[in-house]
Amino acid sequence: MNIYLRLLRPRQWIKNILVFTAIFFAKDIFIWEKFFSTSIAALVFCLVASSVYIVNDIFDRETDAKHPVKKNRPLASGEIRLSLALWILFCLLVVSFGLIFWFVPQILWLILLYLALNFVYSFYLKKIPIIELLTISSFYLLRIEVGGLSAQASISRWLILCTIFISLFLVIGKRLAEYGHAEKRIVLYSYSEEFLKQFLVIASALSIASYGLYSILGVNSSLAIYAIFFVILGISRYLYLIYNSQEAEEPEKLILNDHMILITLLVWAIYMFLIFYI
Repeated sequence: MNIYLRLLRPRQWIKNILVFTAIFFAKDIFIWEKFFSTSIAALVFCLVASSVYIVNDIFDRETDAKHPVKKNRPLASGEIRLSLALWILFCLLVVSFGLIFWFVPQILWLILLYLALNFVYSFYLKKIPIIELLTISSFYLLRIEVGGLSAQASISRWLILCTIFISLFLVIGKRLAEYGHAEKRIVLYSYSEEFLKQFLVIASALSIASYGLYSILGVNSSLAIYAIFFVILGISRYLYLIYNSQEAEEPEKLILNDHMILITLLVWAIYMFLIFYI
């Protein structure tokens, strides 16, 4: 069972919490129909994301076998046969599109766009400096758009900006953590460590600034601005860990394992919940 979980990477599903962003900030989270549609959309994204991971593992299995960490992935290590991986991929896609057509057909085009972008990224865009970072950032944004469309909830343009900058921050941190490996992804040879560090600082500053502007211009509450303290703390803590550990290579693992970041996220969510719903 552990082998299949490693293939599907359920730890990565934490990113799909972003699907609930639209109804949370639109103050619609207690409207059952919208919550149900968003939950189905989040489930679809989990299954589709796992499908994409399998496709990437299939095409990258030889490269992954030379990587100090990725060599332990089921396909790279030979623990799962290619034929079995293809069968699992087929089942995931069948279930995903079945859920879409039955419950949330309005998100079909966004899911197809997500799949298409992933395939183009895997075969071409991941080798192009800067473009590869922006492409991955767009995957985070698509999660929010899927959530908004599934529940027919409006999404603030400020929130879109926050998502773009914060996702860039996470991706650049991941690249910086990968930079020190002897065997690394091709695109990293096009970067310098100094460039990634400077770009990381820019992304963190833009994340804080855009959230600050959102809390002033996008939220009808004078108390919202004080949530910036949690944002600054979370981003600063993440920066600290990037420079003092290698866990930023797996952002979801770093977030789940660091108590300070988890507590900061929880307190921020409670604070914003009280502002929106009480």
